[in-house]
Amino acid sequence: MAHHKTSIAFLTALGAATLLGGCADRDKFPSLARRPAEDVYRAARTTPPAPPPPAVLTRGIEAKLAGLLGDAREAHRAFEAARPTASRAAAAARGAAKGTENWSVASVAIAKLEAARSRVGLPLAELDRMEAEASNRAVDGSDADFKAVMATRQQVEAIAAGETEVIDSLLSQLGR
Repeated sequence: MAHHKTSIAFLTALGAATLLGGCADRDKFPSLARRPAEDVYRAARTTPPAPPPPAVLTRGIEAKLAGLLGDAREAHRAFEAARPTASRAAAAARGAAKGTENWSVASVAIAKLEAARSRVGLPLAELDRMEAEASNRAVDGSDADFKAVMATRQQVEAIAAGETEVIDSLLSQLGR
C-alpha cells in the first residue's frame, strides 16, 4: 500500500509539472516563423525556368502542308463528282434484293465513292509521319510545326469523316 501511495504522489507531481510547463512564458521560446535568411537561401537554390524557345516553323513546312491539304481537297472534288451517280443508284436500289441489277449497279457506284475516299488517305498518311517528326522536334524546341501539322490534319480528317458519313448512309440504303 505504501508503494501505491508513492506511485500516486509521483504521478500527481508529474502531472503538475506538465501543466506548469504549458504555462511557461512564450517569449523565451524561439519563433517557428520563417526567417529572412531562409527566404534568401531558398531563392538562391531555385533557378528560374528556361525561357520557351521561339515559335518558328521549319523551312518549307507551310508549303508541304498546303500541298497535302490541296491534295485532300482535290480528292474530295473527285468524291463529290461521283456522289450524285452513287446517290441515284442507291435510291433506285432501295429495297432491292442482293444480286439484282439495281443492287449491283448501286454497289459499283458506291465502290467508286470508296475509291475516291481512299485518295484522302494518302495526305492523312503523310500527315501522320509529319506529326511524329514534329512532336519529336517539339520536345526539345518549338512546337510551331506540331501545331501547324495538327491544324492541317484536322481539316483533312474532317473531309474524310464527311465522306465516310455519305458512304455509310448509301450503304445503309442497300441494306449492307
